[in-house]
Amino acid sequence: MSSEEAKKRISELSVQLHDHNHRYYLLDAPIISDKDFDVLLSELQELEAKHPAHVLDNSPTKRVGGGITKSFTTVVHKYPMLSLGNSYSQDDLLDFENRVKKIVEDEEVVYTAELKYDGVAIGLRYKDGKLIQ
Repeated sequence: MSSEEAKKRISELSVQLHDHNHRYYLLDAPIISDKDFDVLLSELQELEAKHPAHVLDNSPTKRVGGGITKSFTTVVHKYPMLSLGNSYSQDDLLDFENRVKKIVEDEEVVYTAELKYDGVAIGLRYKDGKLIQ
């Protein structure tokens, strides 16, 4: 792909991804799957890496999703709330486990997996069976 073709494709992908982010985060009306979005984003990341002169200042690769809600109080978590990121294979899960092990060093790690609600993360703390945070 020539430099000019890359520049054009970077622009096209950026427009598409901004539109998809808007539909997903602000309108709550996505028109593509998360996986399809990730494929487009990955293509953009690869093109930007190969053609850094054409990276746009407002590239979708430079921001995460939508705005930050002010509906919840900010708290410091006892343990970091880590994410698998975009995980579609066993190798992705093993990579995540390796990142966790580097952080906790020699401590035992126990995992709990639950369904993911897109765009939402929550950490709950209980004391003596009562929700405290």
